[in-house]
Amino acid sequence: MKSAIVILVIIGLGLVGVAYYFSLESFKLIERKQEGDYLNEVILENEMIAEESAREELVYGNTIINQYMDLTKPEYAVINPCMQKFHHTGKLDALCLNEVLDAVVDDFGEDSFIKAVIGSSIDYENLALDHTFLEKLFSERSSLADKLRLGFLNRYRNPDCLQRAFDRYKDNLFGSIPKSLYQKIFEKKLVECLSAYEEIARQTNKEAFFEDIYYKADMRNLHAQYWKYTFWKRRAIEKNDKMLYAILTEIKNHYNDQ
Repeated sequence: MKSAIVILVIIGLGLVGVAYYFSLESFKLIERKQEGDYLNEVILENEMIAEESAREELVYGNTIINQYMDLTKPEYAVINPCMQKFHHTGKLDALCLNEVLDAVVDDFGEDSFIKAVIGSSIDYENLALDHTFLEKLFSERSSLADKLRLGFLNRYRNPDCLQRAFDRYKDNLFGSIPKSLYQKIFEKKLVECLSAYEEIARQTNKEAFFEDIYYKADMRNLHAQYWKYTFWKRRAIEKNDKMLYAILTEIKNHYNDQ
């Protein structure tokens, strides 16, 4: 086996964001100057064109579809057995996962991998968060790329690692995700998470609060509806909840101040 392909998509977030932003701003300017049913139809049509253009930019603009690694290189010899095992069984044990992930991140770059994970969470068809993203990450039959994404994210459960990575790459990420794209795709979920954290903080009996949440989620099969609460319960167990709340708050404030 001479090489392996790890599918990791980097999205041209800056391109799509800028295009989408200026399209919407031009529509708003026209809307302020003119009125009428016909104009409203034109504006609606233009907004649809802007969204379609944004989708095309997300898929085709400034992207790297496949990241190739030449496994004949001496530095990658250690992961050859792991790759062969995955291609035969579809599985990677913890040791192999870390070895392959180290090699890919070293070759790809940590900041690029972060952008790739963000890009893979987007539903390009609807310009929204992909509701199947987490399901695919935790699937028993997940792809190699999803196994690597999950392994990569697991490294930032440690609050110190999470804070260092955010401080190191936040300026780059803010520059790649303009306000228009943030509002379109990420803002709603981020605000929901922050509001849920604040609601939990107000509870005098958090244990009883979560017992009720989990009971409702289990009995009514409403785990997606209560995810914003159980998300913070898991973060509290990992002891990174306060730091993550501070990071999400900084992200929200950054875009609100623009």
